Amino acid sequence: MDLTGILKLECCSTNIQSQTKELVLEELVKLVKRNEILKDVPVAELLESFHKRERQGSTGFGKGIAIPHCQISGIKDFVVGIGISHKGVEYDAIDHKKVKIFVVIVGPLESRSGHLQLLATVSRILKEPQIEQHLLHQESKIGLLDEFLRHSPETHTVSAQGKDKLLLLVVRDPDIMEEISEIFMEYGVEEATILDTSSMEGILSHVPLFLGFFDFTGDREKSGKLIMVKLPRDYLQALVHGLEDAFGNLDDFTGLALIVLDIFFSKGI
Repeated sequence: MDLTGILKLECCSTNIQSQTKELVLEELVKLVKRNEILKDVPVAELLESFHKRERQGSTGFGKGIAIPHCQISGIKDFVVGIGISHKGVEYDAIDHKKVKIFVVIVGPLESRSGHLQLLATVSRILKEPQIEQHLLHQESKIGLLDEFLRHSPETHTVSAQGKDKLLLLVVRDPDIMEEISEIFMEYGVEEATILDTSSMEGILSHVPLFLGFFDFTGDREKSGKLIMVKLPRDYLQALVHGLEDAFGNLDDFTGLALIVLDIFFSKGI
């Protein structure tokens, strides 16, 4: 089964923090809930489905790897997520070792054969020589996704996914630039163009008609940054999730705004 269209960047994490089986399942449920397919499925329902499967026997099959999986009604396609815990989690694995690599699968209740096929595909990938080291050494979500798919026999390259988009970030608060840089590093963004900007407010406040209308306290910052990033379409939603994890809903956050544009033609970038 081809995982390219199933495993989404927003459902990958290189920084699982939970230390117990109960808590890590909750964290993994929140991770896969980022996929639009599961947006209407309650967290409690997902969590109970995973617990029900674990009561049948631990999905930690050794070598520091677990494949928590379940089937639920009401969805039409599969969801896969990957989580890396560098400290490891006590997970009742068959070899009694801590689990560091979690591959999560949620499938439609009506597709038993597809679920088994996906489990078999994931199991084959996780049996590849040195796969644990390859996955654990990835520092970004994109690196983790790319490395996992690279070992799939049905997948040849991640770069074949969709058209590129141009992401424009308007940074109004200079104090968040460092945090944005850290988010970019986490998501594997290696190149970005940053421009200094001036707001229209700074211009109009010098026009007599508008004097006193803008910035009457004189405290508001009149300049900012414009960040331009070229990204594959399939990575955009994940990056937006990462930004909103840090700053909250961007509709309510005044320090940052974003725009996504189609790229019809580009050379040299």
